[in-house]
Order: sequence, then structure tokens, then C-alpha cells
Amino acid sequence: MNEKRRRRRESHNAVERRRRDNINEKIQELSTLLPDIYVDNANKPNKGVILRKSVDYIRHLQQLVSSQATRNQELEAQLQAKNNASGASPSNTGGSEDAKANGPGPQLQQDFNMLRIVSSGGQN
Repeated sequence: MNEKRRRRRESHNAVERRRRDNINEKIQELSTLLPDIYVDNANKPNKGVILRKSVDYIRHLQQLVSSQATRNQELEAQLQAKNNASGASPSNTGGSEDAKANGPGPQLQQDFNMLRIVSSGGQN
């Protein structure tokens, strides 16, 4: 009976150790995914700090995605209005020949550059 209890306790301890190791590994992975501005390089962040900063960063990214989606809708509406004003058919949303020859407008180019910066994590 005592042997059975010892084996069960050892099994439970091994399972618990694997669970803790998995949690610690994922927290460490989260810390490597955070941009430098979210990490205090002077001090080694503890688990709580890593989790808090990860949540802050995820919320920041969610706001960024939301604002980019709003901006995309605005640009699509502007493009649609421009196409309607120039007499282009609704199915032809590629823009007029002049727009194709001159390339994207300055605001569209600026938005594209912002998306490139965001997708590269702020690193060029």
C-alpha cells in the first residue's frame, strides 16, 4: 500500500513538473516576442512583468489592427467615390488609367509604408 502511494505521488510530481516547465517555457517565449520598448533591459523581467507587458503589447496590436481596418475602409470608400465620379464601372476598382500611370497617391503610399513598419515590428 505504501509503495502504491509513493508511485502515485512520484507520478503526480512528474506531471506537475512538466506543467510548470511548459508554463515557464511559454513565458520565456513571450518575452522574446516583445519589442524592446516593452522590455526593461536593465533588469531581468520576472514572469508577472513578462505576462503584463505581453498583455499590454497584444492590446496595442489590437488597437493598431482596428485603426488600420478603419483606415482601409476609408480608403476603399474614397476609391469607390473616385471611381464613381470618373464614370468607372463598379466592377472596375483598379482605378483609372491616369492613376495607374502616376502610381498610388501620397496618402496611400504613406499608409503602405506604415503597414510595412508595423509588419516588420518597427525594424527596417
